[in-house]
Amino acid sequence: MEFISLIFRLGVILAIFSFIWGILKFGFVLLRGGVPMSYPLSLAFKTVQYLLIADVAIIFCTNNPNGNLSTSITTGLILLMYFIGKVQNMQFKAMMSIQIQGRALTEGVKPKMALEFGIVALAMAVFGFLLWKPEFAENAISSWFYKNIIDIEDTPIFGFIFKVVGFFFTIGMLLRMFNALSMIFSGRAFGRNRDNDDRPQNGNNNRQDNHFDDYEEVE
Repeated sequence: MEFISLIFRLGVILAIFSFIWGILKFGFVLLRGGVPMSYPLSLAFKTVQYLLIADVAIIFCTNNPNGNLSTSITTGLILLMYFIGKVQNMQFKAMMSIQIQGRALTEGVKPKMALEFGIVALAMAVFGFLLWKPEFAENAISSWFYKNIIDIEDTPIFGFIFKVVGFFFTIGMLLRMFNALSMIFSGRAFGRNRDNDDRPQNGNNNRQDNHFDDYEEVE
């Protein structure tokens, strides 16, 4: 039950952080006169966003009264799945855009998966470092984000809305974990099913090669 509660609370914090970050990003675009950000600039913003999420997550673990090392490690695993899910969603949207348009995306817009996963690796490395040295997590920016997140969470209306978002985040995360475990225990993650599927097919092919009808001439 504590595990589900941890996922739910972290989902609420991530949802409120994304809300605040979206407002700040929208304000930055307005200051640029409504000009959309280029991919390198968007990548830089995403890097800062992921690093701040890792920092805020450490502050969340530090302020958790029931927190311990195992809770912090679990938070890191949930955070990793969250980041990977965002990269996969972006990759899926890019593929759908290519299929709908019927042509490849321009180089300026096409996401580079190596860089995207590199940002995830960097954020998780920062999370691991701050987990080892939590005193470095306390700074003006991350503390401002965490304070505003808690204030929004405690408000009656907005708090309820983001708790609903946290509920669906919990369901989605549990389903993702269940799918990952089912793939591991079934052997699909190691390609066992593919090997098993190849064997009957090879056997069928051998039977088809050795099989001949009554009217075939056998030399």
